[in-house]
Amino acid sequence: MEKYNLSLVLFTWLTQASVGLLILRSIYVRQSQNDKIKTYITGHFMLTSAFIMLVAGLILSFTHLHYPAHAYNAINNLGSSWMSREIIAETILLFTVLVWYIVNRMRIRQIPVVIPETIAIVSGIVLVYFMIRTYMLPSIPELHNPSFPVSFIITPVLGGAAFVFFFIRKKEPAYAERFRLIASIAFVLSFINHLLFLFLSNSYLLDSPVTFVYIAGIILLIVRYYPVLKNKTGISDVIFLSLAIVCDLLFRVLTLTFTNPGI
Repeated sequence: MEKYNLSLVLFTWLTQASVGLLILRSIYVRQSQNDKIKTYITGHFMLTSAFIMLVAGLILSFTHLHYPAHAYNAINNLGSSWMSREIIAETILLFTVLVWYIVNRMRIRQIPVVIPETIAIVSGIVLVYFMIRTYMLPSIPELHNPSFPVSFIITPVLGGAAFVFFFIRKKEPAYAERFRLIASIAFVLSFINHLLFLFLSNSYLLDSPVTFVYIAGIILLIVRYYPVLKNKTGISDVIFLSLAIVCDLLFRVLTLTFTNPGI
């Protein structure tokens, strides 16, 4: 796998997962029944993590370019290039999340936190749409099927819900169960979408090693509901959701590298 392809995979996945985390974080802080101070601290850790993921994704996006020093030229075709629009949306999102972080961390009352929060969420959703349009290249027919854009929608839900679960599973186990359920549904949809991608790409099921990783995740999801395998620490859920994230990431590797080495 070329380093450019790998950086593209990590950039798209981290960015989309961070968008999902920002959206589900907003839901969490408004519906949490925990102490307000503890909810604030947990929400701030989520915001910090999302910001770090965005920065990491941005850095990786530069390594995807053959000439990173000329990255500024990518915004020259804003009127006709989806990639230029993607870069602008990424910049707006990153800047807004930074403002959101500062306002939240410093508790600046003059700026209602809902303002940067709303702008960040809207720009994040727009960014995901721009990313879908950017990578559905006319020269690569394999990406012109429903499964590819759907994968860009599933990732924010799966990644965001899983990360929220990781943050609150010990502090609010009952509430964390909701996010585990959301992530589990997203994982099943990711598996179905993976099979759809193979079918529409005229690939055999057993040709993809990713399929076997998905099957392992499905097995963990099924046996998780057997009482003998349940545990109070939630370690089995952590293992399952970690594997679910790996599956979704490997599916991105499949779609953007091995199946389409020309990207």
